[in-house]
Amino acid sequence: MLLFHTLLSYEYKTDILLNYINYDNFKNEAILEGDSKIEFENDYFSTNISFDYLYSFEYKERRYLLLNELYFTNESDNYTINIGKSIKFWGELEGYNIGDIYNQKNYLLDPFDKDKKLGSIGSDFRYYFDDDYVEIGLKVYEENIKYPNTDMPYSPFNIAYDKSLQPSNQLNSFYLIYNFLTQNSIDSENKIIIYHGYDNKRYFTLKNANLSQTSYKVDKIIFLSHILYNDYIFKTELSYTDVVDDAKISDYRQLSFGIERGFYEILDYDINLYTEYYNYHYKDNSKIKNVDISELYNNDIFIATKINFNNLQNSELKLGILYDIKDYEKVYKITFNSRVFNDFIFSSEYLQTITKVDSLLNNLGDTKRFSIAIRYTF
Repeated sequence: MLLFHTLLSYEYKTDILLNYINYDNFKNEAILEGDSKIEFENDYFSTNISFDYLYSFEYKERRYLLLNELYFTNESDNYTINIGKSIKFWGELEGYNIGDIYNQKNYLLDPFDKDKKLGSIGSDFRYYFDDDYVEIGLKVYEENIKYPNTDMPYSPFNIAYDKSLQPSNQLNSFYLIYNFLTQNSIDSENKIIIYHGYDNKRYFTLKNANLSQTSYKVDKIIFLSHILYNDYIFKTELSYTDVVDDAKISDYRQLSFGIERGFYEILDYDINLYTEYYNYHYKDNSKIKNVDISELYNNDIFIATKINFNNLQNSELKLGILYDIKDYEKVYKITFNSRVFNDFIFSSEYLQTITKVDSLLNNLGDTKRFSIAIRYTF
């Protein structure tokens, strides 16, 4: 460390979370969860490292130490280059992001949290034109996805699962991004993504009495936008996918729209309201559908509110409901966070799902969970 301190400047941050979870269909669970982020920097480049770790006192499979990010960055006034394993966030809406396809979700940790993702290996080059930029990128590896066993919470299957990806995980993908701003009568930020490679969605096939994931190549175009107007934010995510190498999967398009409205200093509180709509349409309904087993978002409305209490404890309450218009499936979620003893954050969460049950692929059914946690950051 003395040598690093002499040659480099560095910053680090660690979050440690002790969480107790009550399930209605499984044994209750205590987990120790956390992540550590380290950034080294010299005159030529910076290095970002992120470790994620999880230890369940009840379920052995929910135990890991994961090097989730390790990438190098070189930047100047006009460009930025990144090489390595990283996480990217592509999307605008609060409930679900149809454009967020670069990384796979960490299903072993929490299939209902869209921000729990696995790092992907690749590189990108970004060139700036004033406030706009163009980015080209390459992803060179597709992650094998682990799922919980059938006797564990969040298990989506009724039969054994083989994590090996078919045909293989050495699969290259390429993308081009154009990000542009408008700052006239209406302020907006917009992003067009052209993607060629392997989609983040996968489907399942039986192999030697086990389920395994199959990836497929696509040409995809994505449009992301948010527009600021008075106290409103209008959000849009559009995507069209052309499947190019698998006759079992139909082409599909995804649409999502949202409105966010802020109300400030209402009885000393700040309140944000969210209304979002998602639609998922297959071009050929005779082919495989519903490949994204953890998401409902095929014809859904999401309504949520966030209340900031503006107190010294930074207390915050979030309430949301996702409702499937066609299949009447629902997800309810309530979270509360508040700082205690200066350095600790107390949080609690209630989640309930009401879903259809498919005998082969979906073992989730109707589930409830309640958790309380304490987080320490240093």
